[in-house]
Amino acid sequence: MALVEVKNLKKTYSNGVMEVHAVNDVSFSIEKGEFIVLAGPSGSGKTTTLNLIGAMDSISSGSVSIENLSLATLTKDEKADFRRDKIGFIFQNFNLIPVLSVFENLEFILELSKKYNKAERGIKIESLLKKLDIWSLKDRRPGELSGGQQQRVAIARALVKDPVLVLADEPTANLDSHTGESVLNLMKKLNVEDNITFIFSSHDNLIIERAKRVIRLRDGKLVGDSDAT
Repeated sequence: MALVEVKNLKKTYSNGVMEVHAVNDVSFSIEKGEFIVLAGPSGSGKTTTLNLIGAMDSISSGSVSIENLSLATLTKDEKADFRRDKIGFIFQNFNLIPVLSVFENLEFILELSKKYNKAERGIKIESLLKKLDIWSLKDRRPGELSGGQQQRVAIARALVKDPVLVLADEPTANLDSHTGESVLNLMKKLNVEDNITFIFSSHDNLIIERAKRVIRLRDGKLVGDSDAT
């Protein structure tokens, strides 16, 4: 059974005058442990598709199933719980809480999940920050970090709850090429060593070159799906 099943997926927006088909009859499946990029130019539907997989937006028609659970069957509150417990998100703007330290940003995520007591949270966070080589930054706030350091913290925040997959929307867009390459190498290492499933939305060649598989979209339609070479 595939980890993610996307079947005849459509997302239509209406402004009262005309309808825009942001995603138009897209189908594909993703196995656990894949390292995939949804690639295409601006307006291709890649970010919308990522948001639909992450239960961040409502589906017009078709379906998205994760671990055999159809997202269309979930209520608004159930979708929020699903995102909290099952999906790790990495954004181009980092989206860290500025008044919290690095440690507290991760602790906040675990407090929401209610899976661990305080001592367990501390052990889990320490282990992950050390793995990502940012334990020394644990007491700093986001404003005291470089862009690359903030993105490493964002990766840690996405992983700390042990999600079934990680969705990354243009994660290198606000990084210089050297820092972006370093961050991508880290995610690739996590994919290979820990079998973490990553789905990217990007037109960045740095990401496309490292992907195991490239799903290409244009004007909301799937136009290519192949192993990267």
